[in-house]
Amino acid sequence: MNQVRTTLGSNYYQQESDNFLIISSEEEKQSKLLLSFMERARKKILHQLNDIANDEGYGKHIIINFHDLDEYYRYVSFFYPESGEFGLSSGMYLNRGYGHFVLAEKDLGYAETITSHELTHALLSHLPIPLWLNEGLAVSMENILTSSTPLRMDDEMYNKHIQFWNEQTIQEFWSGKAFGRPDQGMELSYHLAQFAVHYLSQDYEIFKQFTNKAHYEDAGEAAAQKNYGGSLASLITQYFGEGDWTPDPNRWEKNTSNPSRRCDKSHPRFYG
Repeated sequence: MNQVRTTLGSNYYQQESDNFLIISSEEEKQSKLLLSFMERARKKILHQLNDIANDEGYGKHIIINFHDLDEYYRYVSFFYPESGEFGLSSGMYLNRGYGHFVLAEKDLGYAETITSHELTHALLSHLPIPLWLNEGLAVSMENILTSSTPLRMDDEMYNKHIQFWNEQTIQEFWSGKAFGRPDQGMELSYHLAQFAVHYLSQDYEIFKQFTNKAHYEDAGEAAAQKNYGGSLASLITQYFGEGDWTPDPNRWEKNTSNPSRRCDKSHPRFYG
């Protein structure tokens, strides 16, 4: 990591705690506070997601807090295709090589929100779970750890969902593609994923078995059939009514890799 710090420049320095290492240009006090929060968050996630989350790995979790968004996007561009449209972000867990967190945030409160979300991804990276489940768990843990806005479905948000989801777009949700959309589909995907996790986790023992068996190749449909005795389509039906909501991998863009392992996606800032 000394090479990374040197490459970034003399205004970056390194600090460590028992389980984390941060490279940042922010003042020492802020980095220490963030490291302290991350240690508490790690313990809480492992407790809340008992027998699901796992912290076995090769060493400390690495966090790079970039000076500004220009440096952040320059770095994360290496992990994305050369062309295409992608949603805006200010932090993500990059699950390539030695998995690490990246963010560009000076505000400590928002940095805690980002890192709690991305740490959840890191502690789930051993599982081949679909992206909707991964993101639903990450948003849920983010809310628990930072006491952020509670889950709700008001009339305005409900109408957005109704207008957006149909038999085509719901397949983007199941495949994970919708989480990278550059439009409101990204926000709605995160919101719907959180509702799905909230509903499924009412009985934690069943949810634990489901999550440990869910696979991105079918969006977790086989695991749902086995552990809940029904299709994932019922999750959508209860909110938006009858429709062709069942995950259908034959209608997805062909991709044999786990969407959660390419980037574990971003913690978005929503616009519009």
